[in-house]
Amino acid sequence: MINLIPPEAKKNITLEYWVRVGSVWALLLAFALACASFIFLPVYVLISSQVDAYTESANSASAKIASYENVTTGLVRASQEARTVMAGANFTPVSEYMSIINAAQGNNITITNVSMSRAEEGIAPIQLSGVALDRQSLAAFRDRLLNEEQFSAVELPIANLAKDKDISFSITITVANSKTP
Repeated sequence: MINLIPPEAKKNITLEYWVRVGSVWALLLAFALACASFIFLPVYVLISSQVDAYTESANSASAKIASYENVTTGLVRASQEARTVMAGANFTPVSEYMSIINAAQGNNITITNVSMSRAEEGIAPIQLSGVALDRQSLAAFRDRLLNEEQFSAVELPIANLAKDKDISFSITITVANSKTP
């Protein structure tokens, strides 16, 4: 029967047949894609909401880590300062050294300048300058300072003993850098 159809009509029928087959396949493909999108839509919504939740959690964790790092830095600094303060609390106060020097001074010695500073392990050598009435009072002042257990050495340059009266002097006192309990 197909032989009875003219060739022009046969071409039209073949074309129409393939258009119908193509349109059916296109409709089936569109239907399959629609079904797949409806199936995957809940999964997509679930995954995107979980990603958002994890992102928020990661951001809050990062903020907490940053604040913990700030607190840690502050605690380290405070600990170092506390160690420094506690170490300084164990040193003999500078005022105690001044009171020892003033007690050893006597009436014939006038101290005009005192230079004191803290070192890492206590007090750096103390520099005293002043005027002594005579050599004996200056030597006695040096001896009284040497007798103090807080001082390990007292250096009085010999040039200071050249004059007999109204002697300008400069003494270097080395402090025994022992910490008090």
